[in-house]
Amino acid sequence: MPPGINKNPKIVILAGSDYRHQFFIHHLNTHFSISEVYIEKSDYPSPTPRSKEESIAWDWFFRRRENYEKKLVARSSRLPSKNKPGTTYADEGELDSPDIIAQIKKNNPDFIAVFGTSVLKEPFLKSFPNRLFNLHIGDPEFYRGSSCNFWPIHQEKLQHMSATIHRIDPGIDTGTILVRQAITLSRRDNEQTLLLKPVKLGTKLMIETIRRWQTGELRSTPNFRQGKLFKKSDFTPKAILEVKQMLESGRLKIHLQTQSSLVGIKKEPADITIQEGARSF
Repeated sequence: MPPGINKNPKIVILAGSDYRHQFFIHHLNTHFSISEVYIEKSDYPSPTPRSKEESIAWDWFFRRRENYEKKLVARSSRLPSKNKPGTTYADEGELDSPDIIAQIKKNNPDFIAVFGTSVLKEPFLKSFPNRLFNLHIGDPEFYRGSSCNFWPIHQEKLQHMSATIHRIDPGIDTGTILVRQAITLSRRDNEQTLLLKPVKLGTKLMIETIRRWQTGELRSTPNFRQGKLFKKSDFTPKAILEVKQMLESGRLKIHLQTQSSLVGIKKEPADITIQEGARSF
C-alpha cells in the first residue's frame, strides 16, 4: 500500500476473455498506463438441455448476451488509451503456473486488477501479497462465485444486483471489501441490461479504487457474511429457461415496478458510458 501519492504505479490486469472483460481493460487503460494484461480463456460448461425449450433458451440467452456485449465493446474500443500494454493469453487455470507467476514477478507490479478469471490459488496469492484487487459483479455477502449478476435476477432479488471491489484472499469472494454499490434499475431493463450494469458499475468502482490507492486513501470493511457459493455447473439451461419465461411473461417487468415502489427507479440514458474529456464514465 503506498504511503502517499503514487503517480506512476505499475498496474497489471488479469481478466477473462469475453467481451465484457475487454470493456474492463479498455476503460482501465483509458485512465491508467497498464504494464501488462493477462487474458485467461473463459471456459463454460456445455450441459445437455433436458428439453427442446431448454435448448432454445440456452441459444437465446447466449446469442442475446453476445449482441449486447459486442455493442458495449464497440464503444469502449474507441476510447483513447494511455499506452499499448503487452498481452499474454493463458488457458483456464494457467495463471497459477510457475512460468506466468515468474513473468508477472519480473514486472514487479504495484497493483493487480482482477476480473473474471478462475480462482487464484495459494502460490499466486503468496507471490503478490496486498496487491490483488478483484471486481466481483455481485454482493459477496449474498452471492459468491460464478455468474453472481445472474442469480439475483433468477431469484427475483434485484435489490442485490451490485458490484464490489474486494481484496483477494484464499477464499472465494471472501476478502475485505473496499467498495460496494447497488446498480440503478430502470423500468426498461431486461435480463441483458441487468447483467451488464454490474460490469459497467464495477469497472467505474475499480478506477475509483485505483485512484484512492494511489493517494493512500483506501479503507476496507470486513466481509461479515459469506453469501451462497454458486458454481459454473449451477448455470444450467433450466435456470436460463426460467429467466426467459420470467421476461416473456412480464414477471420481470412487474418485479421492476415493485422495486420502484420500494426503493425508487431512476430514469437513465440508454448508454451510460459517456466520455467527458479524459473520463470514460
